[in-house]
Amino acid sequence: MRATLPVLVLLLLAHPTHAQFARLEARSRAALAVDKPYKALTLTERALTRKGAPAHFHLIRAEAYNRIGEYNKALGELNKVPELRQDPEYLTGLIGGLTGSARIDSALSLIHPTIPTDATAEYLYRAGRVLALHERWSEARAHFEAGMAREPASARMFRERGACLAMLGDRTAAQADFDEAVRLAPRDAANYNSRGYYLHMLQGDHRSAIDDMDRAIKQDPNYGFAFSNRGWCWFQVGDTAKALRDLRLAVRKSPSNSYAFRNLGYVELATGERVKGCATLLTALDLGFTARYGPEVEERVQRDCAGTSDPLPAPVSTPVNAPVNNAPGAPKGRTNAP
Repeated sequence: MRATLPVLVLLLLAHPTHAQFARLEARSRAALAVDKPYKALTLTERALTRKGAPAHFHLIRAEAYNRIGEYNKALGELNKVPELRQDPEYLTGLIGGLTGSARIDSALSLIHPTIPTDATAEYLYRAGRVLALHERWSEARAHFEAGMAREPASARMFRERGACLAMLGDRTAAQADFDEAVRLAPRDAANYNSRGYYLHMLQGDHRSAIDDMDRAIKQDPNYGFAFSNRGWCWFQVGDTAKALRDLRLAVRKSPSNSYAFRNLGYVELATGERVKGCATLLTALDLGFTARYGPEVEERVQRDCAGTSDPLPAPVSTPVNAPVNNAPGAPKGRTNAP
């Protein structure tokens, strides 16, 4: 009996029990719940290196990759488990991966024509953001309101509904939603960034927008989206030096944000840095700007980067269609405004 005990121990170690996998799954999901995607990746990797690991660990890994902006890796995890396509978690992860990798139309095709009664808050949030990217503001608002029913104290639902309300012309209600988002999550930079964009930048009040971007950057000094917006605002009020400083920080801090490259390229063209500006705009295109926001940059490149004429001044107005997360993107997955 003594001779066979080590063999039994090795067998037990080589074949984890259901309880061991259940504990790893619970720890992985708990890590995601407190916004620790890297920990979730470590735990799921530990599970998947063991024989007999349930396929659901790939769904958890896909979500973790979505959280850190590795959208193609998220899609790769989902491709490993096609047998789980009917799982709601698979659908939610797929919408996130497609949105993050600028395949917005593909993401839209996955959204149910009516809101499912059993939809999770995460599905509602991601579906709402895809609809907002397509400027279907009323439908997006309905999804966020359904999300509020499931997460009554969710700052992100208030923030996104506020964006929809602003785009639908109800600035008073939008202000209330943004203020509630700030109250619920005063340390979340995305709340200040969105409030500054939708309530102030879109109205041409760039000074007030700068104040909110300052608040966002104070909460998260690495939040490239706020640097992008603040840089554009500095340009609009005539401070080109501050604009270039902020926008160069923006593309460094959020290198996948095509809108930041759009803003920087326009300012570089306007200041006579033609070669540099055109290269920056081409980077915006390479990052999927057209798929997300339309042909504006492509048309600008065709017009001003052929080497036959001086660049035209950058447009004064801010685009109507504000980028949204699937954000979610960047280390924290935040892409809630350009």
